[in-house]
Amino acid sequence: MRAPTCQSCESAVDHCHGTLIVHLRRIAECTDEDCFDLDHARHAFVVDCADIAGGCACTEPAVDGQRHA
Repeated sequence: MRAPTCQSCESAVDHCHGTLIVHLRRIAECTDEDCFDLDHARHAFVVDCADIAGGCACTEPAVDGQRHA
């Protein structure tokens, strides 16, 4: 998706407008459903899943004491 006032879009820099969410096992996902490359360098915003409001299931201990992946 192209933002009307995005300098990176105007200069044709490869980037994503979504937020990259990094989980415990370094598995990443992006909030932009059209994102095709989960490289950190393409994302202006990168957050740890534990910092997301409401948390993430992979940061909570499982019943057996292991963390979810």
